[in-house]
Amino acid sequence: MAALGQAGYQPCHSPALLIEPLPVTAAMRRTLMDLDLYHGVFFASPNAARLALSAMADLWPQWPVGVHWLAVGRATAAELGQWQLTAEVPASGFNSEAVLALPCLQDIQEKKVLLCRGETGRELLAQTLQARGAEVSSLAFYRRQPNPGFHCPPGCDWAMITSVESWHSAASGLPAGCGVIAAGERVAAQIRASFDGTVITAASAHDDDMLAALPALQ
Repeated sequence: MAALGQAGYQPCHSPALLIEPLPVTAAMRRTLMDLDLYHGVFFASPNAARLALSAMADLWPQWPVGVHWLAVGRATAAELGQWQLTAEVPASGFNSEAVLALPCLQDIQEKKVLLCRGETGRELLAQTLQARGAEVSSLAFYRRQPNPGFHCPPGCDWAMITSVESWHSAASGLPAGCGVIAAGERVAAQIRASFDGTVITAASAHDDDMLAALPALQ
């Protein structure tokens, strides 16, 4: 929002999704008690990091050593930093494909990897790690719900869409003539399948990439 305002745009913030935390069950706690046995712990979003690390901190007064703490992007890495953890994060891309290219995930035969995520999402990361021989566990810390209060004002020129789920929630609420800035080609392809308006593909969901994709102000 701040970057858009500084660039001369008039931003309007209306989340397309609501985040509902899920209870941390006894089975989840048993998994978290074994953090020191994991080669890597991956966080799929800032929400996943915030909720998972809160649950972990209740069990680990000191973080286990030797674990690779993995973040999907810079915002998630910043959340880990709030917990005094240094995240390994892709230099660009900020998606499952980019995470899979991290050096620590190449030779993982018989190593354990924990995925902290939402209730739904892509399965590419888990499937690829398993194909590489890793033992993969997934824990869901929240679910995404469509926001019934989503509002895109009349006359809005562009909507920034950062996920397929947010598009499904926001699509019917876009005013006529509004274009879409899509976070990456995968999201853009899903939008184009059901949207006749203008779609511009940003390099990633990162703030800088989304801002760079906007047409120059007239």
